[in-house]
Amino acid sequence: MLFKLFLTGILASGFAFAQRGGGGDMGGMGDMGGMGGRSGMDTPSVAQSRPSRFDRISQILKLNKDQKKDVKSILDQAQKEATPVRDQIAKSRLAIGDAVQAGKGESDLKPLVESEGALESQMAAIELNAFVRIYKDLDKDQQGNTRAVFQMMKGMFNGKNWNVEE
Repeated sequence: MLFKLFLTGILASGFAFAQRGGGGDMGGMGDMGGMGGRSGMDTPSVAQSRPSRFDRISQILKLNKDQKKDVKSILDQAQKEATPVRDQIAKSRLAIGDAVQAGKGESDLKPLVESEGALESQMAAIELNAFVRIYKDLDKDQQGNTRAVFQMMKGMFNGKNWNVEE
């Protein structure tokens, strides 16, 4: 009986330590003695917040000042080009949803779905063209670091601002 009590105590303390929270250690300034609150020390400040897409691209590619200006210009221009396509995609998806809810048949849905596919293709072309323009402006050393940027491009212009993740 004493052994079971001892084993239960060990398991309970193990679970208590596992419930610490996801905030990290913060140099021993954890969770206020297990009271469940936060000390305020692990609240991210502006300097600790997640960098913008542009900042991450700049860091990945190690862009100089002129390159930063060029990349920002390329992405701003692509965003302007993508805006009407993005709006059309939203309308197209609503039309497909309405048609499905109305019980339309496959013959009515097929042109709507094909139209949606064409719009998605246009958006992908805008993203890829922007990437190609950025890639061409990079030095050979920088071009080797573009894999992560290439992956970031998918869906970059789906929101109103390419630099903010929504």
